[in-house]
Amino acid sequence: MNFIPGTIALFSLVTVLISWFLMCGSPGRQNSEHVIRAGSVPVGNRYFTGVLHDNQSNKDRQGSGFNPLTHFLYPGRNLYRDDAVGLNFEHIMNGTAADAGISMFTPRKDLCFLNLKNDSTASVIHKAGHSSWQIESEMIYQFNGKYTIDLTFSVLLSKNKFPLDYVGFMWASYMNCALDRRIHFIGMNQGHEEWMVFGDDTPDGFETGTIGYYMADHLPYEEGAKTLNIIEHPCKKFVFPFYYGLVHGSGDPAASRDTMVYIMMFDQKESVRFAMWNFFRDSEGQPDTHSPAWDWQYLIRKPELNRNYRYRARLVYKPFAGRADVKQEYQKWLKEINNQ
Repeated sequence: MNFIPGTIALFSLVTVLISWFLMCGSPGRQNSEHVIRAGSVPVGNRYFTGVLHDNQSNKDRQGSGFNPLTHFLYPGRNLYRDDAVGLNFEHIMNGTAADAGISMFTPRKDLCFLNLKNDSTASVIHKAGHSSWQIESEMIYQFNGKYTIDLTFSVLLSKNKFPLDYVGFMWASYMNCALDRRIHFIGMNQGHEEWMVFGDDTPDGFETGTIGYYMADHLPYEEGAKTLNIIEHPCKKFVFPFYYGLVHGSGDPAASRDTMVYIMMFDQKESVRFAMWNFFRDSEGQPDTHSPAWDWQYLIRKPELNRNYRYRARLVYKPFAGRADVKQEYQKWLKEINNQ
């Protein structure tokens, strides 16, 4: 059968629309849940515009997560690197040598699914049957404010793979145009709370790694395990579970008066750890201070099988108004979730 080019294009469009309708239902049904096996979905609100990818859609840019994610104050300016991803589920780890091979990047490689709940809420789902760890999880991203995105992670463990009595989960965001690599948080110094920074220059380079809660025990590990994301800084610890970094909202490192604050805050303390890395390099081959990875971890200590675990987090992206305002954002959110 011979088709003219226009007919082929029309036939392809109709096929796509029929497939979408069969998979997702009517596009007009805003409250239905649409599970999509492979691809990406637009999600956001009047203030944020994002595209959420699964591992297949974004396999060349570090797997599932957002690319791009933009804010209305600087339309078209991606918060994350165009060749990377943000709010990405990156690692699962247990500190054992036997599981070293699956302790790096399996959430980026395992088959996952997108669940478009409505125009402003979507999630990434890992099913136990497709997980290298046989772990079922869902990370929900909800765009619910002018400057805020809420995250809820739930997880169910179905196989005992935790001989050291913990399991850790890690998320990564590769920033596009940070003022510098450092993250800021309130820590404990000789018994006193004070603002601290992590990512400062040192005689041997600069600080990178993981920051834990000041009253939490360090994680054990075996010789031969992947320890990059397990060993934490011996001195710098946080008191309150939030940190922030500063971003050039315009995307121009030379710009002024465009400073935005990027805050990550969490509803738990002992179960959370912060991390900062700086892997990308600039045109001169040096670590690009404008493209740090601002990460976090969620830990389950003494894990129990077939029990539902959950934590909540909030991303705040707004014009920077000082450290006191950052702390107020955390206190406001904490009051909000405690009243729910």
